[in-house]
Amino acid sequence: MRRMLGWALLLAATGAQAQTPTMAERMAAFPRDRSVEAVEAYVPAQTVRGGAVRTLARAGPGNAGISDAALVEAQALAEKGGAHALIIARNGKVVLERYWNGFGAGSRFSTASMHKTVLALAYGRAVQQRRIALTDPLARLLPEWKADARGGVQIGQLLEMTSGLAFPPSPPGPGAPSARLFFADDIRAVALAVPQDAPPGSRFAYSNIDSQLAGEALANAVGGNYARWLSRELWAPLGAADASLFMDRVGGSPHYFCCLQARARDWLLVGELLREGGKLGKRQLVPADWIATMTAPSTLNPNFGKQIWRGSPHAPLRRYSASISMTIPAAEPFLADDVLFIDGAGAQRVYAIPSKGLTIVRIGRPDSGWDDSRLPNIILRGLAD
Repeated sequence: MRRMLGWALLLAATGAQAQTPTMAERMAAFPRDRSVEAVEAYVPAQTVRGGAVRTLARAGPGNAGISDAALVEAQALAEKGGAHALIIARNGKVVLERYWNGFGAGSRFSTASMHKTVLALAYGRAVQQRRIALTDPLARLLPEWKADARGGVQIGQLLEMTSGLAFPPSPPGPGAPSARLFFADDIRAVALAVPQDAPPGSRFAYSNIDSQLAGEALANAVGGNYARWLSRELWAPLGAADASLFMDRVGGSPHYFCCLQARARDWLLVGELLREGGKLGKRQLVPADWIATMTAPSTLNPNFGKQIWRGSPHAPLRRYSASISMTIPAAEPFLADDVLFIDGAGAQRVYAIPSKGLTIVRIGRPDSGWDDSRLPNIILRGLAD
């Protein structure tokens, strides 16, 4: 009964937004599959300025110790699965870079939840500067919850997806909470209206609401402009090109849980930063202890850290939560026990494997048959050392 009342309040609080012309027009015009290539549909947008673009060197003869047979197999898998981009790097050098379907090195893609991991990396800089802490309650950072019981949820619980805030899956339509969070013109209000249906820290449930609130809290902690913070503290120093954030309205909130439009090469740089423990050349861009913290097993799901997934222990069928029926298979264990991966809906992936010096990027059409272990294991089997 309490949960039903909570959702009734959410509908009442945001029902007007569900009827706004902005939301109706967005829903009517938006690609049904939220296609990774339809970057122009994600408007309004805010630019995240890049810096001096850094392009990784190419590996010399011998393909950095990866067999030609493994590279051919990986490429065939990508082509069969409708990939637009596949990049494989070893020890900081590009071994293979291929594009299909008219896309190229300068193409930007909308890779859904892959933004979540970038958000966590941005948190690393803010934690380092003592602007925010994992133990901070939301009441300190979200004025709307200063006197609300939900204000007791801690930042670390949001990042680990253990907030206890309710956001179950629902059928598509303008009244669905998931639709409002994606299309409404005030998604902060949508997120703040979500009820609590479990004690904080009592369950794992992968939720866009947790990421959205984590982003709202971070923006408040760093002065209100997340795009500017992200550019100055992470994106530009990384050597990425200009990217963009999907906004709910001009001057409003970014979609922190998704929709950072960037090139495959930029995602390669993000993967390399993870692989190198936060180092960029000789510079420690993100603290090593933060990388260790965000990639360590979370309290309630050993396959999830803080906005990033882990390949070990082996999960033959990875679940997002008890209420989400969809599972992602990994038919066999990863052949390295330190696989980290950034997960975007429809099999958008960045794999970082520090022990083997590997970073792999796959971007393309949604692939319903995606097996998380297959692509990295093809490359891992092909290593000469």
